[in-house]
Amino acid sequence: MKKKLLLTTTTLLLSITTFCQTADTTLLKPALSRLAIMGDSIIKGSNDTARLESNQSFSLLLDSILNLKSSEYLSFHEVKALSILKSPDNAFVIYNWMCQTYFPYPQYKYFGYLRTLSKNGSSIKLYKLTEQTYENNQERESGKFGSDNWTGCVYYKILLSKYKNKTTYVLLGWAPHNQLSTRKLIESLTISNKSLQFGVPIFNTGARPRPRLIFEYSYKATMTLNFNSDKKMIVFDNLSSSDPRPEMKTVYSTYGPDMSYNGLKFEKGFWVLYKDIDIRLDKDVKGKEGEIKKLRITKQAD
Repeated sequence: MKKKLLLTTTTLLLSITTFCQTADTTLLKPALSRLAIMGDSIIKGSNDTARLESNQSFSLLLDSILNLKSSEYLSFHEVKALSILKSPDNAFVIYNWMCQTYFPYPQYKYFGYLRTLSKNGSSIKLYKLTEQTYENNQERESGKFGSDNWTGCVYYKILLSKYKNKTTYVLLGWAPHNQLSTRKLIESLTISNKSLQFGVPIFNTGARPRPRLIFEYSYKATMTLNFNSDKKMIVFDNLSSSDPRPEMKTVYSTYGPDMSYNGLKFEKGFWVLYKDIDIRLDKDVKGKEGEIKKLRITKQAD
């Protein structure tokens, strides 16, 4: 009898919780509709002033919504301007967007929030991601930053890395930069009870592991950067300059894919660089003393 009563009580509590969640999210529907309209104006606004004003209103309204407890149950599916990603272990969710202006030349600003979640999916803390603009990619690659000094982009993939009870997240992001170049990023993230840290030295690409990798290339080019589940590697285009002069080394508008690929594989707590891989092979070959040999093509691509 006690067991039956307990089950009945639990079912009732779940029903009440679900009802409250539904009621709260229903009350937010008008706000979500306004948010969707503002988001469309950020993308399709007739001029820079309209886009910037819409973005400001969008930011304020989204901030208000996300700070409500019931917002953790919202899907935001009608808000097309907003990118939403949840980590593979459901530890956090990122709300992310960008605003483009055109005068005197194309410029991009990035915005975001990260909400940490408990094991039952309820909200723990909401962090506002405040972009820090930069021009020197090499300097930015070596830094460790908090949510108030964020390397702006729009994230499209989150990977989970675990080694010896330490959890690190890897985020792949896309960031158009200006009228000449586009950026893509491989970012690292750790989360503690009190803070976020973007930038953990886990990318072993040379003498010293780096906290993040930034790729910049011509706006006319398209760079592949994604996780290959068959190889269990982050696979990306190798970028080369079309101008061999030494002084053009950091002129990223001359860079583009050169038809070769590199990869990062998670090994003992680090993402290790494999150069010049063949993405059509089943297995990668690692040379002696860490030297990565060029792989032979043993079968045709599917």
